[in-house]
Amino acid sequence: MQYRVLILTLSCVLSGSGRCLAQMGTGPKAPPPEASQFDFLVGEWTVDVTSKAPGAPPQYHGVWRAAKTLNGLGVVDEYGIVDDSDRVVYSGATLRVFDTQTGTWTMRYVDQLGGQTGRWSELVGVEQGREMHVEQRGQAPDGRTTILKIRYYNIQPQHFSWAADQSSDGGANWVRDYLRLEATRRSKPTPRP
Repeated sequence: MQYRVLILTLSCVLSGSGRCLAQMGTGPKAPPPEASQFDFLVGEWTVDVTSKAPGAPPQYHGVWRAAKTLNGLGVVDEYGIVDDSDRVVYSGATLRVFDTQTGTWTMRYVDQLGGQTGRWSELVGVEQGREMHVEQRGQAPDGRTTILKIRYYNIQPQHFSWAADQSSDGGANWVRDYLRLEATRRSKPTPRP
């Protein structure tokens, strides 16, 4: 019997047949309802940002695009800030995955600024009432731990709000509303730069 299962498994892998895997009982399961908690992000958004970040303008604009992935258990999104000429001057990408074991969202974020990449952050998120709360931890260029406590709120089909408090000393001191953004759904997607 074990030999038969091994042969069937190898046949499925080599043929890439989803039907074959379903016959083995290992086909994809429907995601749990909690895996839709970040579905409000799916689509394309115009974002208006207010910032207290040193060296950044106090207000700027950008685009946020998101799509479902991983058979409904994840969302992948890209965030970009544009200058007055509509050139992307900052961008970041997040892979959000619903952990079916813990009931939380685990995420990885990486950004690029001025042609430099490699600043990875780890994030964990949970739903609290009608909001999504996320904690993001990363390292500043000088090695200090930075933390963002992010809140997605006022979530509507055509709009959502986002705010982040920031600590650059591992959580000892906080800047409230370090970043805030208002996102408005775009009716027609724009071409990627």
